[in-house]
Amino acid sequence: MLFFTQRGFILWLPIFLWMCFTEYRRKEYLQLLYLLIGLILGVFIADWIGLEIKNLVQRARPCDMESFRPIVGCRDSYSFPSNHVTNAFCVGMIFFLFLKKYPLTMRLKYIISFYILLITFSISISRIYLAVHWPSDILGGAILGSVIGITVFQTIIRVNSLKRAFYFFLVVFSLFRIYFILHGPVDISPDEAHYWEWSRRLDWSYYSKGPMIAWLIAVSTSMLGDTPIGIRFFAVVFSFLSSIFIYKIGKHFISERAGYIGGIIFQLLPLFSIYGVIFTIDSPYIFLWTVSMYFFLKGYGGNQKYWLLAGVTVGAGLLTKYTMAFFYLCGLIYLFIRHRFSIKETLNYLKNPWLIGGVIISFVLFLPVIFWNFQHDFVTFKHTAGQAHLYDGLKISLRYFGEFIGSQIIVFTPLLFFIGFYLILHKRALNISEDKRWFLISFSLPIFFFFLIKSIQGKVQANWAMTSYVPFILAASIALERKILKKLMITSVIIGALLTLLTYAMPFFKLPANLDPSARLKGWQQLGEYVSKVKETMERDGRIVIFSDRYQIASELAFYIKYNPYVYCINLGRRMNQYDLWSSMNDELKIRTKVNGVFVTYGSKNEPPEEVKMAFAHCVRESFTAQVKGVKIRDYTIFKCLDFKGIKERKPESY
Repeated sequence: MLFFTQRGFILWLPIFLWMCFTEYRRKEYLQLLYLLIGLILGVFIADWIGLEIKNLVQRARPCDMESFRPIVGCRDSYSFPSNHVTNAFCVGMIFFLFLKKYPLTMRLKYIISFYILLITFSISISRIYLAVHWPSDILGGAILGSVIGITVFQTIIRVNSLKRAFYFFLVVFSLFRIYFILHGPVDISPDEAHYWEWSRRLDWSYYSKGPMIAWLIAVSTSMLGDTPIGIRFFAVVFSFLSSIFIYKIGKHFISERAGYIGGIIFQLLPLFSIYGVIFTIDSPYIFLWTVSMYFFLKGYGGNQKYWLLAGVTVGAGLLTKYTMAFFYLCGLIYLFIRHRFSIKETLNYLKNPWLIGGVIISFVLFLPVIFWNFQHDFVTFKHTAGQAHLYDGLKISLRYFGEFIGSQIIVFTPLLFFIGFYLILHKRALNISEDKRWFLISFSLPIFFFFLIKSIQGKVQANWAMTSYVPFILAASIALERKILKKLMITSVIIGALLTLLTYAMPFFKLPANLDPSARLKGWQQLGEYVSKVKETMERDGRIVIFSDRYQIASELAFYIKYNPYVYCINLGRRMNQYDLWSSMNDELKIRTKVNGVFVTYGSKNEPPEEVKMAFAHCVRESFTAQVKGVKIRDYTIFKCLDFKGIKERKPESY
């Protein structure tokens, strides 16, 4: 029984090797690949779903009882269902169904089937014999594993259409992302934590962004709680739906097959794939941009009601990210080109009442942002002007120009970056009509070249031009569908997939913080737990106020400190942020006379800032270093301050 529990899966090896040899001899290489993928995905899905059910049911194992005689020990995980059994029945069911396709004698099929059943039964019964599971755990695992095994076999191994593979790929990748969010080694990013803070104070708009991201997080956390999956749930949803609409564009544009290929490529590129896990404004933004492109095509294709739907999605996009305004420019350029560069004909088309209605709808949806800014001295417009370096005047920086080009090559992968330009610019590369080629150009190059020019003046973030690459994906899908530059295209997609895999795998590596791109997503929970203990020890002497001089730290503390307290971000000489528009820390004195504080800041500092020192009677310093798997992430200094008297904050130095 110990052998069946600990090494029973070795007994599957003869079956697997026999099937591999048989498929290789029959030159059924694709079926061999499907079998391997099916087994890996089957075990992954079975083991994960079993784990989630365990944590939901929380049933104690029989070995937790005092009368238990330890044989293999008692694991920390819960009992129902048995993951050993779930995995065994999943693998056994896949092998059993795969066996049916072979032209064997009935007697030989019965012998092999009996062998498969014997392994599955032996692994299952060993879990009861060793008293680590109840009989009902075995039954639950058997049912769950069988269902997953049948599902995987029907959708992967028996796959006979690109459509089935496309939807199964999206579902599996989405499940993997949920698993990564629930059990991965990264914390909520500072931006995610800050947007979550917004969602706790719903408004018509916010200092740096529109209200859409806060509204969405408010909805998801109301269902799933103030948890990482609660914040990131819509990241998974929007990534899934973005692929669906890329498929729809490809189908409308060229063919159904090209659409499926485009939807898969979208998931394999690091620039887009990361926003299937990290929920910032780019997750809904790229989705709304893609949907708007589809509605634009349908509206211009003759179904006039789609102009109204485009107005809704463009308006929602403006509430998400202000660069959605580029959609008007891209659409106008395409219409101008489509009407033979005639201003008169373009203006005549723009008189279309359905199109005008769509534009009006988009403007009406954006009105909450205008209304909010009118009440707050138009701070968003000042911030956006600062981000665009309008206050800096005319200057040239080849450093930022080089950084922008390099970042685009990396995030969109080197080959696809250059091939994309070639495919949409070369007249005969894709063998498509000029109208379709100009559509790809109009919704790509204006955005790319705008940010390229801006990079000469100042720093441009790698993700700012991301929507310009949606047409590149469509061009790549057409090239693959028509086998244009076949080897180069396949190589470029493989490179993209490997880079995406590396992106997800990077947080698991024990890299120094300065070499780990995921380091900014680590150590926050540790900091929150440590400050929670500090807060608990100080609460005996009165009300405790938590504050920092950085919005990143303040937001992360608000999320990870026990009971999610209100956290302040004081201004000691920085640009404005959303905390400056909320209540001041001095308001605490209006409610209570006895207030103590915990000030958290980056780095190792011997003394608190002068403003903090003057605001309290006395401060005591503590240092904290966040570490993950023995690797130092960053240092913090924590000041425990007594008797708050009020703080004199500075006005924001910039926007």
